[in-house]
Amino acid sequence: MSEVHAPRRKKKRKKQPRLTEAMVDRLFWRAGFGPTSADRARWRGKTVLSLVDWFLSARPTLKGAAPTRDGNPLDPTAEDVDLVLEWVDRMIRSTNPFPERMAFFWHRHFANGRDGGPSQQMMRKQIALFGQFSDFGRNPNASFRALANEVTIDPSMLRYLTGEDNVRGSSNENYAREIMELFVLGTRDDKGRLIYSEGDVKHLAKAFTGWSIDEVDPDNPRGVFGSNRWSNGLKSPFGINGNFKAFKPGDPMYRAADDVVELVLRRPARVGDAGDAGRKPYETHARFLIRKLWHEFIVTPPDRATLDGLVKTYLTPRGGRPGLLLRPVLRKILSHKRMFESLAEPNMVKPPVVYLVGVYRALDARISDQVAYDFLEQMGQLPYNPPNVSGWEGGLSWLNTNTVLSRFALAGELMDQTAPKDRSGETAPQAFDRALREVGRPWLAKGSRAAVKDYAARAPSGRSDLRIERQRMIRALILAGPDAQVM
Repeated sequence: MSEVHAPRRKKKRKKQPRLTEAMVDRLFWRAGFGPTSADRARWRGKTVLSLVDWFLSARPTLKGAAPTRDGNPLDPTAEDVDLVLEWVDRMIRSTNPFPERMAFFWHRHFANGRDGGPSQQMMRKQIALFGQFSDFGRNPNASFRALANEVTIDPSMLRYLTGEDNVRGSSNENYAREIMELFVLGTRDDKGRLIYSEGDVKHLAKAFTGWSIDEVDPDNPRGVFGSNRWSNGLKSPFGINGNFKAFKPGDPMYRAADDVVELVLRRPARVGDAGDAGRKPYETHARFLIRKLWHEFIVTPPDRATLDGLVKTYLTPRGGRPGLLLRPVLRKILSHKRMFESLAEPNMVKPPVVYLVGVYRALDARISDQVAYDFLEQMGQLPYNPPNVSGWEGGLSWLNTNTVLSRFALAGELMDQTAPKDRSGETAPQAFDRALREVGRPWLAKGSRAAVKDYAARAPSGRSDLRIERQRMIRALILAGPDAQVM
C-alpha cells in the first residue's frame, strides 16, 4: 500500500506594512531632510520597503536653479563659505536626499576638516568619495572595506591626521590610532575588553608609512606611495607577523595577507591571549559600525537578535571573504519596525544641518547668499569644520540657549525670501491652515497646535501689514518651535 502524504501548506508571505503619512514623514526626516507634500502623496499607502528601496536605488538629480552668493556663482575651490554652500545646496535640491544624507554621515564618521590643513579641493574630493559610497543606485555593491581603503590614502585624511609625515624611521601614530578607535573598531568590545594596545598602535603606524600627497596634481583623489618612505620589514600588530602596508586599490602587487586595512577590519584574536578566545574575525568591527549606522537612524538600541541578524547580513561571504556590503544592512535598518517607534512624539533631535536644510526645503528657498553658512556656524555644525576627529557630539547637545535662538531666527530670515502674501478678510483659522499647508504640514503636538492657533486668534489683523506679520509669525512658530526640533 502506497504511503499517502498530506498536501504541503503554502507558507504565508509576511504582509509588508503600509506607509501612513506619519511613517512617510519619519523616513524622509531620518533618511533625508524632511518630506514635501508630493513625497507624502506619492508614498502614502505604499509598502515600507518600496520607499526604502527607492532611497537605496534612485539616482539623485538636482532640481531648480544653481546656487549663487550675492548674485555671483559659487567658487568652492577658493572660498570656505562657498565650499559649505555648494554642499548645502545639493542637500536642498536633490530629488533623492538619501545619498547626500549618507555622505554627511561618512563626513562625520571619518571626521576631518579645513582647520587641520586640507585645502578646499582636497575636502571636495573627499566628499565626492563619500558620495560614491552613498549613492547605491550607482554603486550597489559598495563595501566598507573599499571605503576604508580609499579613506586611508585620501589626501585630506593624509593631511588632517598627518599621515604624510608618517615615514620610515619616524612613525606618526595619529591615523593608526584613529582608524581603530574611531573608524573601524572602537576601544572596547561587548565584554568590556580593550580591543587594541599601545603596541598595536606602534606596529600599525609603521604599516601605514609610505604615503604622501600629490602636490603637483591637486585633482588626484589619492595619495602617492613611495617605497623609500615605507617601513619595509616585519611588523606584529595584534600579535600577527607580516610585512603589512596600505595598498592602493588595483595595485598589481596586492597581497591580502599584507593588507593592513584588512588586518584592522579582521581584528583577529591576539596570539596567546586567552581573553580573545572566541572573538570571531571581523565581528568586532561589524558590531561597532552597525551600532553607529543604527543610531544614525534609530534612537532605541537594537536588541541582541536584531544586532546579530545585521552582523550576519554584513558578514555574508562575497568572493571568499566577508562582503562588508553597506546596502543590505542599511535596507534592514531603514525598514526595521523600530524606525517607526514614537511616531506620536518624535524622539530624535534634528542636527543643525538636517534642521536647516529641512527649513529651506519646506519654504522652497534657495541658496542666494551666505545665510545658510552663518546660521550653521551659529548652530554649531558647519560642514568641513568638525570640532575634532571625533566629529560632533550630537543629541541634546544641539539644543542650548544660543543654538535654539539661532534656529528660530533662521525661519524669520528665510521668510524674506519667500514672503507670504496678504489675503484680505482671512480669518485666524484660515491663516493657521494656510501657514501649515504652505510649510509642508510638519508634525505638531496637540498642545503646540492649540498654542499657535491661540496666537493667530489674538494677533492683530486689521491691516494688510498686520495680516502679513501674523502669517509670518505662524509659519515661524511651526518651523522653529519645539516640535520642529525633533524628527
